Amino acid sequence: MAQITQTNGLFQQDDSARDRLNAVNACKRRFLRQDVTATLIVFAALVLVPQLPFVKGWMLSQASLAIIFIIAALGISILVGYTGLVSVGHGGFLAIGAYTSALLTKYYAVDLVVGIIAATLVSAFFGALLALVFLRLSGAFMAIGTLGFAFFVGTVVNNVPIFEGRDGILLDDNVVLGMEIGDFGFYYVSIVTLAVMTLFVYCIVNSGTGRAFMALRDSENAAMSSGVNRLLYRTLAFSISAGITGSAGALNAHIVNYVSAEVFADIWFSVDILMAVVVGGPALLFGPYLGGIFVVMLPFFLEELADFAFIMKGVVLILVLRFAQQGVGEVMFRPIQNYRRRKLMEAGGAKVD
Repeated sequence: MAQITQTNGLFQQDDSARDRLNAVNACKRRFLRQDVTATLIVFAALVLVPQLPFVKGWMLSQASLAIIFIIAALGISILVGYTGLVSVGHGGFLAIGAYTSALLTKYYAVDLVVGIIAATLVSAFFGALLALVFLRLSGAFMAIGTLGFAFFVGTVVNNVPIFEGRDGILLDDNVVLGMEIGDFGFYYVSIVTLAVMTLFVYCIVNSGTGRAFMALRDSENAAMSSGVNRLLYRTLAFSISAGITGSAGALNAHIVNYVSAEVFADIWFSVDILMAVVVGGPALLFGPYLGGIFVVMLPFFLEELADFAFIMKGVVLILVLRFAQQGVGEVMFRPIQNYRRRKLMEAGGAKVD
């Protein structure tokens, strides 16, 4: 009789643990929906921008530039936010994407969409190759290594004749499906690219691959002991990150139909992309949206004080690193996050003060 009672007690404990686990998972799903909802609200606002009566072509060009930086920030967030790696050289992949699309457009007259796809694939390929070198490094050494890569790409595009150095490559008007598109058409191509890349990042992060990325981020030794292949998944993360950034580079080349070493050999591209992720929030889908808009629009609104805009970027970055290590998005959602913490603790059976 005592044995039956003990067995029933074990079953009750198992049921209780299962109920707590289900409650925790339900909370996590609800929190993910909140992040996605915030992202969809900003995306919907971007879609509606061309419909506003006062919007001119130059305004859409500025908005397109913000979208380009959002896409690039989405790419690097795969590394920084979900894999725990730091890259200060993603401006190099931006340049690879830009020159891939520019050269194909100049010599083969390809469609803009084809140029974006090609830029994504070529950048992803180089990302996979470079990961084999960079992933042997860690921490500050990896950051310095990726910075060296950005300098290397800048040197190549500045000196190899096919890239035409500082004279640059002048491109014809953008063409999609055989039709020339202006500022409005280019904006919608940028919006579609952003939608595809955002959906792709969401699917990756919430798949088994994304969970492997985050396991390596949280505890590399524990993840490897659980069967996660460190080299495979980190190479995959680097390749995906480079590919997404390369698609942003293709758009950046075609926004003004011109590429040159004077633009794409600039190391500040890498810094701005990384800043967009850090400021917005590296582990939030919403973070790159917030950070990309910040990086592009701050200098725009402070156009008469260009040097002051750089100072403000530095000040904001310092404040974020000091007071909100998870980005401005974390500060905006802090009340919600406190609510999340309490609910998770209650669901897990812990006491809440």
